[in-house]
Amino acid sequence: MQLFYHPYLSESEIILPEDESKHCVRVLRKKVGDEIILIDGKGTEAITEIVDDNPKKCKLNIRHRKLHNAQRTINLHLVVAPTKNFDRMEWMIEKCVEMGIDQVSFIETGNSERAKINLERCEKIAISAIKQSKQYWLPQINEIQKIDTFLKNLAPKSENELRCMAWCETELTEHLNKRINALIHKHITILIGPEGDFTSNEILLAKSKDFIPVSLGDNILRTETAAIYATALLNALT
Repeated sequence: MQLFYHPYLSESEIILPEDESKHCVRVLRKKVGDEIILIDGKGTEAITEIVDDNPKKCKLNIRHRKLHNAQRTINLHLVVAPTKNFDRMEWMIEKCVEMGIDQVSFIETGNSERAKINLERCEKIAISAIKQSKQYWLPQINEIQKIDTFLKNLAPKSENELRCMAWCETELTEHLNKRINALIHKHITILIGPEGDFTSNEILLAKSKDFIPVSLGDNILRTETAAIYATALLNALT
């Protein structure tokens, strides 16, 4: 069944925002008395009934709530230097969220071609992706920041945490899959650099924060391809 999103499900009566109302009433042709399932991105699923099928502010009454525990065994944090063409990053967010991810951060590096992102647009894509893939938890999408700021603000690495950075110097690095121990690593952070790769200073700084340079294979991947590949691999191996 189609899922709808509303960030606040504590009240007994819910009014859908205009975009969700239009989709519900005009596209899906839902009417008064029909059942609608809502999620809040924080684990809550609500079974509701339409009491007013207004296409601009569809009104629902909540009949039942259910809390879903997080089913993932790891916390996966993807950190990416966005491409100049942000459409590719939007596609990356959609696919990574569909597969399963907990947090996405954007970084500005020495070889970056973009220093700004549309955070609201990214969040809407993530919401659409969890609805499509029938998930109950919305990943956190973070605003872009410089890589040195991001690294300096990291807490000390914990015993059950793995920190890796994808590096194109494959002769000097092991493949990511050789670094993962699913019994130990419950928090995994993976850095994906720009198409010009990380600078030598950025690599040294990341190493000082316990990041291990890793390979994603012999082929040179585009930024968004590398991010999706790493997300798929980590979900498969953990």
